Amino acid sequence: MRAQKGELAVGTPSHDYIMGKTSAEYQRLRAQAKLWEEATKRVLLKAGVHAGMSCLDIGCGPGEVMRLMGEIVGPEGSVTGVDVDGNIGREALDMLRTTAGGQYTFHEIDVQSRDRVPGSPFDVTFARLTLVHLKEPVAFLRKMMTWTKPGGIVAVQEHDFDSWGAYPKLDEIVEAVQTFRTVAEKAGRDTRLGFKLPTYFIEAGLGPPDGTDVAALLVELEVGGRMTQAVYDSVFPIAQKLGIADEASRQRILGAIDEARQSGGPFVLSPLLIGAWKCRPL
Repeated sequence: MRAQKGELAVGTPSHDYIMGKTSAEYQRLRAQAKLWEEATKRVLLKAGVHAGMSCLDIGCGPGEVMRLMGEIVGPEGSVTGVDVDGNIGREALDMLRTTAGGQYTFHEIDVQSRDRVPGSPFDVTFARLTLVHLKEPVAFLRKMMTWTKPGGIVAVQEHDFDSWGAYPKLDEIVEAVQTFRTVAEKAGRDTRLGFKLPTYFIEAGLGPPDGTDVAALLVELEVGGRMTQAVYDSVFPIAQKLGIADEASRQRILGAIDEARQSGGPFVLSPLLIGAWKCRPL
């Protein structure tokens, strides 16, 4: 795959996901989903998701949003998940069918190259932290609209990373965050995508969002430090190839955060998680 102008040329994974496909990354995704569960459920309910609806979760990952959707739409509704990573999607489907009631389906799909998703159009089309990994988020919002029934709901949640930090300041947190931001920006990822969602909705032809939601976590280093360490570890292989991190710096950063966590340490403010939703015009 040839890198676009301004994008990462060396070390970019073929699947365009800069965080890797490892068991550690799967574990990080599950932990992240738990942290944002309340915020995502609030967005789904505020957007108007209710019992009996058919839902599509784009970039479903470990299936936690699928589970939330299933709880809301109930046994008469249905939830379809799609992800380019078939391994984690099939694991999610097995888990849901074993532990949750409801109708669940999964398809291994690269949504960037597909014009149609099996089962479309849906009552609800949702994507959390997915557009940031796509080359043309505005064009993809248009595609999401075509996968949604007239009168149905298009909803998105994306991060704005400008808020991410710790107070009192911990230099290693700053360095870990900056490493992530550098990798993301060199890979062509927009670290302020969440902030831009309302404008992108308009540019995509959806019109201004019917509603927006902004969430953040202000947590002790025990939680925020582990979150930061996990993100840093996930992007480290690319950072190392780019020459902006090495094993010595990795050990120093992780070790310093561990040491600070044992003594209480600072509080960590997460990236903002910004949601926007729109009822597709009839």
